[in-house]
Amino acid sequence: MEIHVLKDEGNELELEIYGDKTIPYLVKSYLVDDDRVDFVAIRTGHPLEGKVYLYLRAKEGSPRELLKSAVEKAKADLILFRTAFDELQKQ
Repeated sequence: MEIHVLKDEGNELELEIYGDKTIPYLVKSYLVDDDRVDFVAIRTGHPLEGKVYLYLRAKEGSPRELLKSAVEKAKADLILFRTAFDELQKQ
């Protein structure tokens, strides 16, 4: 996965993400639930380009910090999911 910052000004952050298209959607789902986020969207490029764009506008706080927080929440939930799945496999 490769990430490029297209815009990082004030309360706005726009990223161009190459490679995996599912992770940006996962992170977006956590950003949508954050009250400090004013707006978040994902735009897909041409299918042959293999990239998506994530746009984030913060109501309060730094967009980068909000993004980091969303990634950490997703990571914690994925760890819980993996633990539950491993327990299921033992049955």
